Amino acid sequence: MKDIILYHGSRGGLEGDIVPLSRARCDFGKGFYMGESPEQAKSLVIEDAAPVFYTLKFKLSEIPEEKILQLTEKDWIYTVLANRKKCPEFNELKLAKDIIKKMEEYDVIVGPIADDRMNEAMQRFSDYALTDKGLTACLKAVDYGMQYVAKSEFACSKIEIISERSIFGKEADDIRKFTEQKRKESRDIVKRSAMQYQRQGEYLNEIIQKELVKEMRVINYDRY
Repeated sequence: MKDIILYHGSRGGLEGDIVPLSRARCDFGKGFYMGESPEQAKSLVIEDAAPVFYTLKFKLSEIPEEKILQLTEKDWIYTVLANRKKCPEFNELKLAKDIIKKMEEYDVIVGPIADDRMNEAMQRFSDYALTDKGLTACLKAVDYGMQYVAKSEFACSKIEIISERSIFGKEADDIRKFTEQKRKESRDIVKRSAMQYQRQGEYLNEIIQKELVKEMRVINYDRY
């Protein structure tokens, strides 16, 4: 893959080397998260006391392509669900356990951004009130761009800081307005998608049931 310019918002600024140590329950597990949208990166930290905004160069050309995992559609949904651990029944599945294990095989994970303003859509999906097609439609409609997650120290060593600056004044006010507008858009999109896709795609309880049937078939096959 080609090198790419990405953005990162920090609560207080980075100190020392970049490391893959975010919260474990982020979309793709522990890692160093970067996004394509500067506004989205700023919005994540704008309410902190001392937000800092970074422009970064991610040298993907120096990372083997087989160590980069790109997620779309259902693979993305299942990965986010498994890592966020919002639905215990899903995380008990072999599917979820395999996903968590698979994450550790890669240096970089790439996929759509589902930040905090998409929590309602993810929660509705977890509560069996929004189908997988509805959730995918929400994500595409809001469109925060893609996030790139450095999962290993090797991947983090390929990140170059181009610029670093504090966020304040008019820029901070503009980002707050952006955040509120996106939040409103998200609420409206989730409501529309829940109605539009209620008979399209699968609800999470249906997905879980299908996976349980698969697991039982494997167990019975192994017995004989």
